[in-house]
Amino acid sequence: MSVRIFTSVVLLLAVTLIAGCTSSPASSRGGGMPAWYLDPGSVYPDQTYLAAVGSGGTRRAAEEQAFASLASIFEVDIAVDQEIQERYQEIVSTGGSFSDEEIRFTQTTNLRAAQTLLNVQLGEAAVDSLGRVYIIAYLERMPTGRIYQELIEKNGRQISSLINRADGNDDLIQQYALTSAAAVIAASNEVLIQQLRIIAPMLSQVTMLPYDYADIQDQLVRLSGAMRTAVTILDDPDQRVAALVRQGLTAERFPVTENDAVLFITGSLSLEPIQLNQDFETVRWVLTLAMASADGRELVRLNRQGRSSGITEEAAISMAYRDVDELIQRSFIGEMRRYLDRLVTG
Repeated sequence: MSVRIFTSVVLLLAVTLIAGCTSSPASSRGGGMPAWYLDPGSVYPDQTYLAAVGSGGTRRAAEEQAFASLASIFEVDIAVDQEIQERYQEIVSTGGSFSDEEIRFTQTTNLRAAQTLLNVQLGEAAVDSLGRVYIIAYLERMPTGRIYQELIEKNGRQISSLINRADGNDDLIQQYALTSAAAVIAASNEVLIQQLRIIAPMLSQVTMLPYDYADIQDQLVRLSGAMRTAVTILDDPDQRVAALVRQGLTAERFPVTENDAVLFITGSLSLEPIQLNQDFETVRWVLTLAMASADGRELVRLNRQGRSSGITEEAAISMAYRDVDELIQRSFIGEMRRYLDRLVTG
């Protein structure tokens, strides 16, 4: 479900920019390069700051390179993906336990180089004799570490609450939804924890968590295996749509079964050749999918239609199935995840 990425693209980290910094003249303008450029540690000592110098043809380019260089300090081996990031934002934003400022910190602020960091400030800029701009980006270890520590511990309390709610719930779907939400927050918290170890190692050692990340993952795997799902697609003689639905369920680790199912997915796909352009063959398609619980309650529904074209009718049909596949993976499976998250957030 996840891919490996660097912390430079982690969510939850908002950039605080200190604009309006002055520019210092450099060599040809009456002096040498400033001390923070020649020896950053003399102005921003490592025990107090993390700092990096960037350069570029413009101030903006220098700022972005400084952010990118600072972000490279945070490269750690963490498994997380965009879907988890988006779900984390939604869960903490609608859960009601985070302040407006903390919610703002969960919103990703992307620069051109896709680096996002928390509590970063910009020092003064300098320009050399060729007009090249230099600037230093830095963060103060202890104040920044305390922000991380507070967010980590607040996430931990929310995770503990979700696990306790799951343990006290007899409904399998509710149990899974609560545990899945806890796992999403815990995965995002792992990013913050590893960054805190770099920013303020002493603070990371005294940060206490009321949960075990591996235990949450094991519990989620166990509950996923219990979310047995039956799939029935009408007008699907080659079982192509059913196979696409099963593929999406596999990503969620939901087993597909014909017996003792907890969830039931039904649907149909109609394909009709139409004439739009004499140079191409076109088919109109209509896709309907629905997911229901064992007691017959409809939980998720998708109704979409479209047109797909190709050089031949066979190519047009192939393109239609590609469009349907994208809808199933992105929209239907995505809506299923959102339904489960709404069970948690209300």
